[in-house]
Amino acid sequence: MKRSTVFRTTVSAALCLTLTTGAVMPKQALAWDWLSAGLALFQVGAEYAYLNRQVSYLDNKGRDKYMGQIKDKYGVNTDPVANAMLARIMTRLSDAVALTDDSIVKKPYNYFVNNDKSFNAFCTLGHNMSVNIGAFEKLNYNEDELAFVIAHEMGHGQKNHPAAGVKRALPVSIVAALYASQNRNTASSVGAALVSAVGTAKWVTKPMESQADKLAFDYAVAAGYNVGAGAALWQHILEQNGSKSSGFAELFNDHPTSVSRRTNYNKKITEWSGNQVKVNEENGLISVAGKPFYTPAKTGAMSSQEQAFLIAGNLSSVFHDGGQYEPVWTNSENTLLVGEQPVMSFDGVTEADAVEKRLRDILSSSKVTAAANVTTESQPLSMRKRVEVIIKDK
Repeated sequence: MKRSTVFRTTVSAALCLTLTTGAVMPKQALAWDWLSAGLALFQVGAEYAYLNRQVSYLDNKGRDKYMGQIKDKYGVNTDPVANAMLARIMTRLSDAVALTDDSIVKKPYNYFVNNDKSFNAFCTLGHNMSVNIGAFEKLNYNEDELAFVIAHEMGHGQKNHPAAGVKRALPVSIVAALYASQNRNTASSVGAALVSAVGTAKWVTKPMESQADKLAFDYAVAAGYNVGAGAALWQHILEQNGSKSSGFAELFNDHPTSVSRRTNYNKKITEWSGNQVKVNEENGLISVAGKPFYTPAKTGAMSSQEQAFLIAGNLSSVFHDGGQYEPVWTNSENTLLVGEQPVMSFDGVTEADAVEKRLRDILSSSKVTAAANVTTESQPLSMRKRVEVIIKDK
């Protein structure tokens, strides 16, 4: 509670008592109330100044010790596939973050896979991050989708949301107790109090979540992950949990809904493609250059919509990078490509030849329109010049 709030509350209570009872408060009593209020303000201020010092320590010099407390609480999982994937994702994302925020070089992330089977991940003070083994298992070890989960947490870390959340929401009773102890191990006590609450959404606000979502897209795409993986991730969460908040979705209670997040990321696919690639969220139909292209068949591992977002993400990159003029072909690994950009696997796909031909026909018949739409100020100058040449040649 802010000092000004405490002050106003004290004054309001005194006025209310006088008006409702008609009593005139003795000057001595009134003076005593003012003194009590002043002492209370001083006490609260001192307590929160003390908390700030401990949080700053855990967020910086003491972050490795705090990481030890987190590992003791959650346990370290040794699954070699999950650990190798997490290391790979963290390396790629860290390099991507460093392109726009070099603070990560001075304060790199500590991270580990923990033993929790629920669908969760968290970033807390000190750039200390952990991903539940349950997140790997329930996403079927899909690296693109996991990258968006982790990039979201890095978004929180880069914007110092954990420290802000702790200071905002740690119960007053705990703050007072920690201040009262005034011992050398207070930082460890603060850490212990926080460990029990990491991995929840209690300290994260809706604006923080929205900001982390936006940064997740920027970081993951800059790291080379699938543009459509954010929408695919939230589609997967919707199918796992429905509209209710459970498992991993508990991270986002009282925050943007899974449906709105999927829709926002789906819009990103279209924007990234210069408005050339769209996915129908209801049935998974992928449209390219305004024409229906393909609706994936549901498999045992993925729904039609989840697959559609991933395929559309690859197609979006084709347009964004100006690759729609490259040949459409299928390689020896049964993968459909446009130039060197993989689009989708043909494993288990019936009439693969027809799908390849349909994409070739769509791209061939819409080159001029696609070229015009993909020319944006956000693209490199060399790309814009290339588009202009193609349009003139036509």
